[in-house]
Parts: sequence; C-alpha cells; structure tokens
Amino acid sequence: MNDFVIGFLEGAKETPRAYFAPIIALWRLLYTTTESLLTRDARE
Repeated sequence: MNDFVIGFLEGAKETPRAYFAPIIALWRLLYTTTESLLTRDARE
C-alpha cells in the first residue's frame, strides 16, 4: 500500500493533469447532476 501512495505522489508531481483529470471530471458530473436536480425541484 505504501508503494502505491509513493508511486501515486511521484506520478502526480510529474503529470498532475493526467492524474487529476478523472477526479475533476467526476466532480463536475456530480456537481452538474446535483445542480440540475435542485433547480428542477425549485421550479416545481
């Protein structure tokens, strides 16, 4: 497990966009889905 964390941190230092792009994409998906559900409920 420690090797994974060390490898992840080293890779994130080298190419941060490649490591964090999936996390950001998931965050945006959750945010837009939640936002659309909240605004739809507010309109009704």
